[in-house]
Amino acid sequence: MHFDLKRKECGIRHLPFVCAAAVMLVAVTLSPAPAATEPEPEPKALALRLIDRFYDGLAPGNPALAQFIGDGFQIIGSDGLRFDRNGFLAFPKQITKYEITDIIARREGDVLTATFEVGYVGDFQGLARDVPRLARLAVFYKTDIGWKLQAFAALGTGENDVATVAPRILATWRAATASGDVQRIRALAAPNFQLQRPDGKGFALEAYLKDVKATGTPADVEDLAASSFSNTLVIRYSLRTGSGKQIPGMTVFERINGIWLALADVILPPAK
Repeated sequence: MHFDLKRKECGIRHLPFVCAAAVMLVAVTLSPAPAATEPEPEPKALALRLIDRFYDGLAPGNPALAQFIGDGFQIIGSDGLRFDRNGFLAFPKQITKYEITDIIARREGDVLTATFEVGYVGDFQGLARDVPRLARLAVFYKTDIGWKLQAFAALGTGENDVATVAPRILATWRAATASGDVQRIRALAAPNFQLQRPDGKGFALEAYLKDVKATGTPADVEDLAASSFSNTLVIRYSLRTGSGKQIPGMTVFERINGIWLALADVILPPAK
């Protein structure tokens, strides 16, 4: 049997079976082969890639970070601050340099967990941070559109480096109380604020606001010492009056929604 497969015989109107088969064979032969799926790296290398993606994304208004964080994301810092997805994205933060070490990664299906240590330089809420290596825990989940960061825990001592910001926090509070402006003071005071004056009188917030009086220019602050753990900041100091007397004082601040608010204010009688 002989088949004379002329070009015209492969026209659409008169397409013999053999000609059709030949066309199909050529089409299949010329079609590009489906791309091979690139295998994912082993858990440790995959974890490092995802951790890098998180720290590289820590910059103000970075859409890449918003795309990488899952809808149910939660984070807790070593200072006790906790955020959901929206709260964390709105929190002012930026990493300028970091180093990841000592990764231990485990994968079970679509869940990847990793513990590691990180040292970094950055800026959080206007506070410059240069952090030595501290422990971290990250949980990632594989979705239809790629890996997402679902949970992050920043482990450490919980201590805050407040040496540079404590004077400013105290000065803002002292200026508000000296102004006698009720709204200004209320905005900087915690709801459970307590005050102890040198004459022994004590006030809760609302009672204090009814009794507050403007005192003019705040007294100079001297001998300031501050310490902070988790969401508590304690500052002790001396106030230098116009007559030259030193009046010891202590103010305790509580961090609420990322803002340091006065929790307790104690002004002691000057030493005799």
